[in-house]
Amino acid sequence: MSVTSSARGLLPALAVTAALGAVLAPTATAAPTTELTISVHDPLGPVAREYRLTCDPDGGTHPRARAACDAIRTSPGTIEPPPPTANCYDRVFGPQRAEVSGLLAGVEVAASFSRVNSCEEDRWQAWLPVWG
Repeated sequence: MSVTSSARGLLPALAVTAALGAVLAPTATAAPTTELTISVHDPLGPVAREYRLTCDPDGGTHPRARAACDAIRTSPGTIEPPPPTANCYDRVFGPQRAEVSGLLAGVEVAASFSRVNSCEEDRWQAWLPVWG
């Protein structure tokens, strides 16, 4: 058998392999639908830490992006402040505060977080990994 006839027999197999590779190859990932800027403020000064966080894929400049994105995926409604009718008891849990802005699941958001009462503390704790 000549090399030419062997090569001719391989051509259909190579064509099938190439076609399957094109079908099975991962497509370019879309831009993340969660892209947030997180600013955590020091009680005695300006911004203490500022991060950029992306989810799906998890990344950005956040030191624990996966844990932060997991917290957000677990309780995305935490971005909303408690309703005015919420029964929150007044107790300051800490002087920390933070701002979150950007896209959350494709929706533009801007929210403030603090630890000034029990409802705000619940929000703070739900997203604890987000604060870095």
